[in-house]
Amino acid sequence: MIALTVLFCATMPSGCGSGDDEPVAARKPAKTKTASRKSSNSALDKGEKSEAQRKLEMRKKLKQPNLDPPEGVKPRQSRTFSDLLEGDDPADATADQTADKPLDEAAIAAAGLRKISSKHLTLITDLPSSPAVDELPRVFDLAVPQWIDYFKLDRAKLESWNLRVALMKDKEKFKAPGLLPEGLPDFLHGFARPQMAWLYEQPTDYYRRHLLLHEGTHAIMYTALGRAGPPWYSEGLAEHLATHRWADGQLTLRYFPKSREETPGLGRIKIVRDEFAAGKHPALATVMAYDTLAHRKNEPYAWSWAAVAFLDSHPRYRDRFGKLLADVDKDASAFTVAVRGLYETDLAALQEEWQVYIASLEHDYDFERTAIDFTPGSDFSAGLKTMAVAADRGWQNTGVRLIAGKKYQLSASGRFQVASAPRPWMSEANGVSIRYYRERPLGMLLAAVRPDGDGALPLDGGTPSALLSPISIGLAAELAPAQSGTLYFKINDSAGELHDNQGSLSVSIQAKP
Repeated sequence: MIALTVLFCATMPSGCGSGDDEPVAARKPAKTKTASRKSSNSALDKGEKSEAQRKLEMRKKLKQPNLDPPEGVKPRQSRTFSDLLEGDDPADATADQTADKPLDEAAIAAAGLRKISSKHLTLITDLPSSPAVDELPRVFDLAVPQWIDYFKLDRAKLESWNLRVALMKDKEKFKAPGLLPEGLPDFLHGFARPQMAWLYEQPTDYYRRHLLLHEGTHAIMYTALGRAGPPWYSEGLAEHLATHRWADGQLTLRYFPKSREETPGLGRIKIVRDEFAAGKHPALATVMAYDTLAHRKNEPYAWSWAAVAFLDSHPRYRDRFGKLLADVDKDASAFTVAVRGLYETDLAALQEEWQVYIASLEHDYDFERTAIDFTPGSDFSAGLKTMAVAADRGWQNTGVRLIAGKKYQLSASGRFQVASAPRPWMSEANGVSIRYYRERPLGMLLAAVRPDGDGALPLDGGTPSALLSPISIGLAAELAPAQSGTLYFKINDSAGELHDNQGSLSVSIQAKP
């Protein structure tokens, strides 16, 4: 068994990441701290460029913003949410008090702002009236019962809960009415406290709603649970719950998008796919080790969402994931212990299935149909075996263990449905040549031999799962595995399009002398 070693940082309320559909420009890694100079003659005294100047010039070349403080100015330390609640900084206390002060209706009107209220939301905004903006309080009210059910909260205790939200296009307008205190940290898109949240206007109606629901998730967790867990959990859960469907007056949280068009501006799936294509495929433990500053970039939001969606949706892991709600008030190390305890019996399978998931991530990903059985197969060195391979499933365990170096003849027969629109598409094991998926014919029979033991476990810098490198079989092929292991089959299709497949192939395995 390989231990899950992750270090968590205590959570801090933070801004929601960008919802850009386009990939985020690559950023250079932060430089390591340089050794302090023993001489009193600094580089500036000698007319040399300082480290800050060199970094600024490099950022200009790369067209990156300068986020460093001026030279000689000590950057403000990052703090946990507990620090903020304890009011260790007068500015933080000022920010906390903003939500407790009665609204100055006259000042709000004088600033050109308007207020829209509902049972659970008081929205102050400088945006003009429109259906998409004016319906936000209704959307929020519909979200509250779903949050209560998910977090298993006492409905009566939240009956009078009302979150004050500043939705800002021009943030300067919110200063005079006292709605934008000096104590707020810098944030790109949104920031939440227990009783108030601040949002910047977004380019799409969908992402504006998503941002409101994301920060609303933070706020209700802080209010009802006290804390929200480490960054990957807090931000991933907020992203997961805020990903929604809003149609015909009905709101659905925890929604896995069926298409990109359903979630304009979100782009989480695209970021993960682009990252994976670029060779960036972190182990689950790496995502869980994000610190409190990681979510100043888009990519950690996407990976955190992917991790939470996986753990909360997969039939093998979701019940255990739900138990972590009891641990959000614990410190980072205790939360780590809780995670390790929940998954210690099948960490190898969890890590490997995570890799298969992020490698095949698609809209409308089907967690039920793609769940993998990792039971080791039985040795097969002679004779003939025949089995059915379902068209509507992902990788399927044959129960057969192939022996390294031995030759096997694989043969497939039968026809199955590989799509239903615009009419049923029928295919044989060679697939349909008029449509390809990931550079192979749609519907082609694929195989993989998963080596025995934890040696197949794909960690950062380790050996990727054999299931990430399928072998084309088609109607027939000879297979001589380099390593002994369990044989898996599937047809070539998107993990988001298995639901409209029907039928199966009959596949025979002949062990050659």
